[in-house]
Amino acid sequence: MEEISEATKAGRMYSHLDLIYDLPYAILRINRQGDQLNTLDTESCREIYDILEEVWDDDKIKTLIVTGNDRVFCTGADVRALQNIGALEARHLSRRGKEAFGRLEEINVPTIAAINGLCIGGGLELSLCCDFRIASSKAKFSQSEVNIGLIPGWGGCLRLPRIIGQANALRLIYTGEMINAKEALDLGLIQKLVPPDEDLIEAAKEYAKPFVNRSRVSLAFAKRAVKTGLEIPLKYAEDLESELFGFSWSSEDRKEGIDAFLKKEKPEWKDK
Repeated sequence: MEEISEATKAGRMYSHLDLIYDLPYAILRINRQGDQLNTLDTESCREIYDILEEVWDDDKIKTLIVTGNDRVFCTGADVRALQNIGALEARHLSRRGKEAFGRLEEINVPTIAAINGLCIGGGLELSLCCDFRIASSKAKFSQSEVNIGLIPGWGGCLRLPRIIGQANALRLIYTGEMINAKEALDLGLIQKLVPPDEDLIEAAKEYAKPFVNRSRVSLAFAKRAVKTGLEIPLKYAEDLESELFGFSWSSEDRKEGIDAFLKKEKPEWKDK
């Protein structure tokens, strides 16, 4: 794992994940000790949800970076631990994961998945919930559930075609094949390719520089307008955008932003 700067302040510790404060960034690191594949179980999903709640309520955080360790971002569900569960338990696992992943998708700050190695199955589904994905050139990707007789259960069938198109998504889901980082970039699955000798966390921070110091409230409203707007008819999406525009107009940050613009000064954002 890339070194976090000395200025980093450790956040609350969890069993399967780490939350690291490096303000204005927070880093959620999947770090299942003793698990070489960085898999997720029901407890991991619960921890992801709890971490996201912690980030949501902290107005000092302006961008969340989700990452793994040196070799593995995440390989999804812990199949060995789950192989003997029944259909109802499997459905519960799917729903538990979707609760956590959905919270990541809707969280009120920009999110970047910093993908350092294997990003497979549920790990790929987790990354799809981030606003952006950047990856080391050594990273590999697979929507692999078909290889063990399953389908994606944490949103891959829904989010993957929205990001790379239906035909490309179906090819990855039907075949379960592994693709490299360059192929992922060509498909639009990731937005930036990082050389293997470059610090991936620093690259994620650099990617966030154009927006990390913008008004948190305006970014949250913009995110909601875009993500919700894509899921509803255009007429209602336009109404939602107008409502959110009105909310942003009533914020302290709008007043500060316009005053600073007219005075040719740098704004000091106030709202959470």
